[in-house]
Amino acid sequence: MIRKLPPPKNQNLYADHDDRTPRPRTEQFEQIIDSLNSGVIAFDTNGVIIMVNHAARRYLRMSHRQLHKGMQLDGLQLPGPFVDVLRGVMASHRPLSRREIIVSQPDGSRKEIGLSASLLKGPHAFNGAVFLFVDMTERRRLERAAEHNSRLAQIGELTAGVVHEMRNPLTVISGTAELLQRKTPLDDASRKIVNTILLEAQSLEKLISQFLGFAKPSDLETTSCRPEAIAERAYGLCLPRARKKDVKLDISAAPKLPQMRADFGKLAQAIVNIVNNAIDAVPNGGHVTIHTRRESGVIVFEITDNGPGIHLRPEEDIFKPFFSKKESGTALGLGLAIVRRMATAHGGSASYTNLEEGGIRFSLRIPIEQGILL
Repeated sequence: MIRKLPPPKNQNLYADHDDRTPRPRTEQFEQIIDSLNSGVIAFDTNGVIIMVNHAARRYLRMSHRQLHKGMQLDGLQLPGPFVDVLRGVMASHRPLSRREIIVSQPDGSRKEIGLSASLLKGPHAFNGAVFLFVDMTERRRLERAAEHNSRLAQIGELTAGVVHEMRNPLTVISGTAELLQRKTPLDDASRKIVNTILLEAQSLEKLISQFLGFAKPSDLETTSCRPEAIAERAYGLCLPRARKKDVKLDISAAPKLPQMRADFGKLAQAIVNIVNNAIDAVPNGGHVTIHTRRESGVIVFEITDNGPGIHLRPEEDIFKPFFSKKESGTALGLGLAIVRRMATAHGGSASYTNLEEGGIRFSLRIPIEQGILL
């Protein structure tokens, strides 16, 4: 007969093996839940919170006073879409595998939350539910960026094939128009027609060059250069356009900016695309500014104007290819798509903000943690 020995005296079965300060199992369990990066909220059968962790408060932007154990679900000041899901599970007594909801933040930003619910086990048919949720915002942003890049690659391949076929006959048209222009007297009535043909052929050639610049891979030829010099190059290229429209174009830079490794020409062209859009947007006599500064580990090229700003519908993206709010957008809306591509090729980003006082600020951020020469 095997005799079952009792446990040693004073042994706490719920303590860690090497923890000299035994703690109840409930306390350890709560500590584990509170350490999770995922938000956790559990309710009993009456809709009273029996567990909530720190991540839940962080995702919902709520303090301990606003969200803690013992609070009733109906009394919580939670975002509408979020509380609707909670109430639906508590009312239906059914688990939820995955639901993605959009939660608006006080600062105007939005979080994409992935929410699941499991039913608590117990003696009754329904013993409450535990909700697990994570912030999907960054993951969804990366997925959309990957999808966007895939579409760009497909468009690029198609565009490259089409424009190559267009360039050959266009070269013949341009050459013939130039020959006719040289042979047509200045006072000949047909010279105006020839000039129109040549002008339109030149416009098509410029359009094709921009198509090819967008379609071909962005292989960078990086060199050591100063951010101020890149901005000054863009300033010089845009100045004649600004003067023609009587737009005041200013340039400034923060002191002691470091050198950086970048493709001087392509980065300057990206700034030119933004500045030219700004010049087109502001009224005659308007104001456009190029400012270069350092922000933590990036160089920021800021282009600010006093135009009408950009007002889009939620599904619109000004950086998408062929998107334009103007009747005659640069390369049918490729200008800012090229800006984004150049920023991405440099490991940076492009964004814009409407200003409260009117106008808009474009920001081109290029990281400098690599290849920096102090």
